[in-house]
Amino acid sequence: MRHSLYLRLATLLIKADFAREEREWKRKVRKVQYEIPWGNEYLLKDIGLHIDGRTISDLEVPAIKTERQIRHLRRLVRLRIAT
Repeated sequence: MRHSLYLRLATLLIKADFAREEREWKRKVRKVQYEIPWGNEYLLKDIGLHIDGRTISDLEVPAIKTERQIRHLRRLVRLRIAT
């Protein structure tokens, strides 16, 4: 016994509607995933950004950055176990 043409068309349209809803849902989830909280200064600081959108490392003074690197390197040399 064959199904009627209307039943086939109805199932095809329902499947297409389900697929469309799934695509819309995925699009919304994707947008929320990368939404940056521009209004919250503390959350921006946690992810490494300033309010104007620049990264925190852009504003570091090179002298302070090199001092910190030297301090870390000295600590590594001091902690190295002599064998």
